[in-house]
Order: sequence, then C-alpha cells, then structure tokens
Amino acid sequence: MANEKENSVPPTSSPNKGKMGNTEATQKSIEQGREEAAVATALSPPPVHPSPLNDSQLEPDEITDESEVDSVFDDGDSAIASLHSSTTSLREELILQVKEHGRQYQGYMEAKYVLPMDEQELERLDFQCHLVWLSLDKQWSTAPLHNIQRALDVGCGTGLWAIEFADEHPSVQVLGVDLAPVQPQIIPPNLLFEVDDLEQPWNFTSKFNYIHCQLMIGAFQDWPNFFRQSHSYLLPNGITEIHDIDFIIRCDDGTLPQDSALVKWHQLMHEAARTAGFPLDSISKVPEMMREAGYRDIVSKKVKWPINQWPRDPKHKELGKWAHENFSWGCESMSLALFTRVLGWSADEVRVFMAHVRKDLKDKRIHAYWNFWIVYGSK
Repeated sequence: MANEKENSVPPTSSPNKGKMGNTEATQKSIEQGREEAAVATALSPPPVHPSPLNDSQLEPDEITDESEVDSVFDDGDSAIASLHSSTTSLREELILQVKEHGRQYQGYMEAKYVLPMDEQELERLDFQCHLVWLSLDKQWSTAPLHNIQRALDVGCGTGLWAIEFADEHPSVQVLGVDLAPVQPQIIPPNLLFEVDDLEQPWNFTSKFNYIHCQLMIGAFQDWPNFFRQSHSYLLPNGITEIHDIDFIIRCDDGTLPQDSALVKWHQLMHEAARTAGFPLDSISKVPEMMREAGYRDIVSKKVKWPINQWPRDPKHKELGKWAHENFSWGCESMSLALFTRVLGWSADEVRVFMAHVRKDLKDKRIHAYWNFWIVYGSK
C-alpha cells in the first residue's frame, strides 16, 4: 500500500478578523461584514489539491435535481439517535467545565479542548464513529491482531469504539482514556474508562498489545511524542493503529471554486489551529513519525470521504451521505472555539459563515472530498 506523503501544502495564513463592536447588529450587517472580511482573508488562496496520480479518481453521478437537497437523515433516523447513556461521575473537582456561546466545554486538569462536550456534540461523535466503521468496511480495526490481551483506546470520546471492540473481544482487557468523563456506566465487564491527558507522561502499570487512536487530529499538539510514548508502552509485536482525516479539501476536476466558503473555511481552520498549536495537517506525516519512533512494518492507505453523495460509486456515495451529515452537523462546533478564541470572531459571525459552508457542502456540483487515513505499525 502507498506510504508516500501527500504532495500538498496546508492552506496559507490569512489576516485575523476582529470582533464586531455592536453585539446587536442585524444579520444583514453581519453578513456584509463577513463578506468584507472574506476578501481580506482570501489573500493568495492556495490551490485545491487534486488526488495523487496513483489514486483513482471518483466519477460523479448525474444530478437529477439542480436544487439543493436537505439532509438525507431525518430526526427519527436511528442512525443519529444518541448511542450513549448517562455519564460517569469521576473526580468532578478535576474536570474544568466552561460554557461559551451556548456550548459546554470540559477537560481534565485544565487541558485545552477546542470541541464542545455537550449532548449535541456527543451524538455527533457517535455518528462520526459509524462513518469510520463504514470506511473500514464495517470493521472496528484493520490491523492483523493475534492473541492480544490488553488494548488501549486513546481519546475514547463517548466510548462507542471501546464498547464495540470489547464486545467483539471478550477475552481482551480494554482501557479507554479521554479528557472528559462522558462515557456510559453500563459497559462490558472487560472494559474500563479513565480520565487523563495522554499528552502528559504516561504512567500505565502494564503495557498493551494494541493501541487504537481515532480522529485525534486537532486534539494532539505533539504527535511525535505520542508515537514515542505509544511505542514504549507496547509489548513486543504490539500494534498501534491510527484512523484519522487529512483535513485538506481536495478536488480532482476543478469544480470547487477557490473563492468558495468551503475553501475559505479550511484556510481559516488551519490558520486558527496552527496558532493554537493543534495542527490539522499531521496525518500524512504519521507513517514517517511512526518510523522515527521505532515502529516497523508500517502500512498506510487512504479512503476518500466525499463532501456529499456526488460520486456514482455506491460505496463512496454512502460514505458521502454520512460525511456530509457529519460535517454539516459539526462544522460549527469544530469552528466556534477556534474562531472566537483565536481569530477574534463573534459567535454570530461564525454562525452566519457556517450557513455558507453548509450550502457548499450540500452542492452536488462540487466534487470535493477529504482523505481519511488508516495507518498501523508494530513494535
């Protein structure tokens, strides 16, 4: 499988935009200000990167209705019903809870977390976990696992992956670790959840046969340190497996306008994340970082996540259905803390801009996608 780095450069930085002075400005004035700011922030926009030549190009499906389509899911769809139950109460005095712009943020020992951890976001995380499961051909892991006894789920979130993996492997002791205690209380007997910051030095009493890390781009500040620590806490022949997105929007046929809200959103997300110390373009460097940490037999492959159901291929059309819902649902929660804390935007400006981003995400005439990476290596 290909192990080459993407021949691409993350979006260039654009000037910061200040907060609006009048908090009671009308939506019209906000939109006008947003349009003016977009001109300022779109200086020398980078090209939209096509897929490398060794990747097959997806063929777009025919559009029977030029109008924008609404979400392919409805409120009654079981797929978006909350999959988690009541949360665990663990050492609450150590959990910092902050409410900003109507969203709840929390983290262990004041660890910074730029995504909210409220009911709405927890449902999206469960939904996103299903998207990854589909990307792995309805599997929870792809690495060759044999005779494992202990597994670690890094950044376990709601605990959905850890629960499913523990159910599938009842003889394996599974440990899920996250900054926030949002996991359910009713879990398999071979599963345990802990609250900790895994960017700090690890102090587990036992090593692992398998370490799983999923969708932690934008959460880790020091990826090389993570791979050094994970390698040191693996037993001989143990495996670390990464499932994550390369948050660089791509298009192979020129249908994504450079001045679109979707392109500008990625530029601004990269600018804010770099400033905050959470790089969003690390995943293509993971094979090399694993190699430098001492891993061997490294395997990497990519799966395209279309922005909607534009591909003709049934598998990618299905992935596009779920990816569209995930990002249409989550673009605001992904952006709110970064844009307001780092770029100085108001919450109203973010919400107005997200409406334009969602409009692009719906447009089947735009044949854009992200690369989702699967990487694993052994000790």
